[in-house]
Amino acid sequence: MKTEQQMAIRQLEEKINLFSSVVNGSFLSTEDFVLSNTHISTDTFNLLLPISAHIQDQQKVEAAIEQMQQQQLTFSTWITQSLLHPDWSNIMQKYGFQEVERNTIMMLEHTNDIDQKTSQSLTIKEVTDDQTFLDYQHLFTELFEGSPEAIALNSYFQRFSIERLHPSTHMFVGYEHNKPVTTGLLIETADSYGIYDVITKAEHRGRGLGSDMFHYLLTQTDNKQKCVMLQASNDGKHIYQRAGFQPIGEMVVFE
Repeated sequence: MKTEQQMAIRQLEEKINLFSSVVNGSFLSTEDFVLSNTHISTDTFNLLLPISAHIQDQQKVEAAIEQMQQQQLTFSTWITQSLLHPDWSNIMQKYGFQEVERNTIMMLEHTNDIDQKTSQSLTIKEVTDDQTFLDYQHLFTELFEGSPEAIALNSYFQRFSIERLHPSTHMFVGYEHNKPVTTGLLIETADSYGIYDVITKAEHRGRGLGSDMFHYLLTQTDNKQKCVMLQASNDGKHIYQRAGFQPIGEMVVFE
């Protein structure tokens, strides 16, 4: 039986694998970690994800990090607090990684009780064509406007192929008065669903549009018995708790 945190790690592993493959990136899987490499210098989609607390092959870990650095590819490291033992702390220190944020890993046991209410102001469309994909891209990259990451993300999305998107992955855009204002992403794995990238355009925040998108994603689960995973900031976790999600751990992000 997988623990809840193992399921959360597996969910994130599946996500970074999928979002590397759609741009013809590479994915390295070892007994200690997995690493997604899009071959673009983006720390949003290039992720090192430890999967064991005690490193079995430190040379392989260091070789992977040094290869990314030699290729001048930025990337981030996401470690669950339960795996952040001295082995990984020492690696982060050796290569100059700094902790930049902590998120709460949260889980909803099932979606049986999610009602099918619809938003009064949003029209939500799945990304299946060039226009909805372009709208998703613009909303996503606006978060990083004016930074090198925005340039990297534009390069990433230019290589992105909707046709290569796995059937388990569903990207959505919410429209208000025919204008794209919010996004959401739902990924299904063997034992869970994951909710990601619930983003609302800056000038439209505070009006519940992101909450409407979040609720809509919960209604899109085909298997209502599967749990749903997400990662929440300190500001957002109380919102998710009101929806029935419970904290099961913490994710520490290094850059």
